[in-house]
Amino acid sequence: MSAISLSSIVAQPSSTSSAISSNPTPWQKYLAARRPEIRQLQEALQSGSLSAAEAAYNNLVSLGKTELHQNNPFTWTNRAADFSAIGGALQSGNLAAAQQAFSALASTFKLRPSAESNPAASASESGVNVIA
Repeated sequence: MSAISLSSIVAQPSSTSSAISSNPTPWQKYLAARRPEIRQLQEALQSGSLSAAEAAYNNLVSLGKTELHQNNPFTWTNRAADFSAIGGALQSGNLAAAQQAFSALASTFKLRPSAESNPAASASESGVNVIA
């Protein structure tokens, strides 16, 4: 699996979020809690540790159940499907497929919504981080 930059998967603070950081919304708190869990899953998959990847995946499922009241920590359909594919691959012991599914999940975080609607912004923001 090629290296995936975690910064491309994890929501990064925007200029407006610093103004409200003293009183984060429940969604901001959830994203902050999800960030290290995604990092653990990424590191486990990159290291090739099936058991660590399963544990990290299960931690994310628990977070989704606790915070979103669903079995998936992602609300967007395409991201939820990629996350589920990771789980299926891990359950069958297929680490390579789990790594591939994680890459697919990571690819959904490549562009900011504003960059998608503004080609000039896209061109000037290669390798942008996501505000997911």
